[in-house]
Amino acid sequence: MAKNTGLDTDKLKTEALQIRDAVAVHAGRVAVAATDLAEQGLDWAAPRAQAALETAIQRATPLVESAADRAQDAAERAKPIIGDVRERVVDDYLPRIHRAVEESGSALSANGSLVERATRARELGALALTTPTRKVRRKRTFLKVLGWTAATGAVVGIGYLLWKRSQPIEDPWAEEYWADLESDTIVPAMEPEKVEESPEDDA
Repeated sequence: MAKNTGLDTDKLKTEALQIRDAVAVHAGRVAVAATDLAEQGLDWAAPRAQAALETAIQRATPLVESAADRAQDAAERAKPIIGDVRERVVDDYLPRIHRAVEESGSALSANGSLVERATRARELGALALTTPTRKVRRKRTFLKVLGWTAATGAVVGIGYLLWKRSQPIEDPWAEEYWADLESDTIVPAMEPEKVEESPEDDA
């Protein structure tokens, strides 16, 4: 059997319920007070937080703009360098690698022992990688055609000018046809007639 300790369980239950109700009432009051304090804190903190945000934006805007300007300047300065690097890779390094692969491949496929072919391929590849490529000059065919056309036109023009100057100045067929005519008729000299003025001209 269980020992009886002299505690009344019903009484403990009722006291626990009363304590629970009292704690619930006090918890409700504390929650209401905490809510009021939180609202007061929010009312107090909201304008200050807004002011702090505006101040931070005002301070950060020049920094962000200067950082953007510096980034733009750096990008502008990097453009020629990037163009130069691209030109070197395309015009120098890739042809070297291509030549090294071709020469190593041809050395490996040559006659001889495997060690000799591998050594020769390594030497030719290293030589091809260290030898700079010659710059390929553009043919510039348009400029050549334009130059030759201009030169030909100049020669033809000078030839025409010289030919034209070598021609006689007077055309033999354009002689004065009346110069050689001889006439037997004598034309008497006559005085010019006087013209009278008519009365109609005065009016």
